[in-house]
Amino acid sequence: MPDRLPLVLVVNDDEAMRNALQFALQLEGVEVHVHGEGADVLADRDLSRASCLILKDRMPRMDGFELLDCLQARDISLPAILLTSAATVRLRARAIAAGVQLVLEKPILDNALVDGVMTILGHQKHQTPEPLSRNP
Repeated sequence: MPDRLPLVLVVNDDEAMRNALQFALQLEGVEVHVHGEGADVLADRDLSRASCLILKDRMPRMDGFELLDCLQARDISLPAILLTSAATVRLRARAIAAGVQLVLEKPILDNALVDGVMTILGHQKHQTPEPLSRNP
């Protein structure tokens, strides 16, 4: 049986953003599961084989940091990319403490998100982003 594609989990309450991320990552040969809220990620039957998590900092019901806390409580550690509309110093410090690999401020410019995912997955097709960098 051939190797499975790397799996990226996307959690974002914006359906258009979920669909755009799924499309862009599938073009790179990545399997993507999209979810509208954190509880759906926790219930994903393939959570244990995920290689990366893309999440939003602010969402109804469970924000990105609460989701990371829930994963940590289950001893699940995934490289994460945090999407935010306000990348303050405080938010970046909180993200570092939560183990986030990359913080991207919206609007996301160029291929910063895909580049970040591919770097995390070990595919050096793209330029490597600086950890917790701002968009170029």
